[in-house]
Amino acid sequence: MAIFKSTKPDSLASGANLITLFRLLSSLLFFCLAAVYHRELYNYLGLGLHWLGDWLDGFWAKTFKQRTILGAEIDIIADRVECLFFFINFISFHPDLALPVALYMINFAFVDFYLSYQFIKFDLISVDFFYLVDQKVFKLNFSQPGKFANSTVIPLLLIFLPELWPLTLLLTAGLIWIKLSSIFILRKKKNQAA
Repeated sequence: MAIFKSTKPDSLASGANLITLFRLLSSLLFFCLAAVYHRELYNYLGLGLHWLGDWLDGFWAKTFKQRTILGAEIDIIADRVECLFFFINFISFHPDLALPVALYMINFAFVDFYLSYQFIKFDLISVDFFYLVDQKVFKLNFSQPGKFANSTVIPLLLIFLPELWPLTLLLTAGLIWIKLSSIFILRKKKNQAA
């Protein structure tokens, strides 16, 4: 079947890309249901679909050799859209957590988004290949532990330990510092290569 065949980096269609689009649409459906019916369970179901789909599209792309530039781009965008929808709903259920959520979204939807999109400037297929440019930037941001720290730790703390919101502010400030330092390192490397 075509969805299992390997694809070239410049391909538009792949099974992994279909999974990304499916997880985007299905999680947004639950986020919208959460907003319309003001049911927090729907919001968490949307987040679960986001996390499961994000893992599955990456696993699929690696396993079936379907890493594409378009896939990397829509994955980065889908992650931010889904997280923004989740956290807009989350604030409506937990308005007292607006400050740590806002800082985290500045980090994830703006600073990290900008950093992640730098793979294009270095002619990489995706962020998974940043180790070819800089090992430190890769380990801190795009290795499996780096991705987990960036996209999962703060949401889990806010959900399960909301009383520790000052800690989430501190951790998010640390993430922003790491991201800005990584952007500076990459800019320096790009200038040196020019």
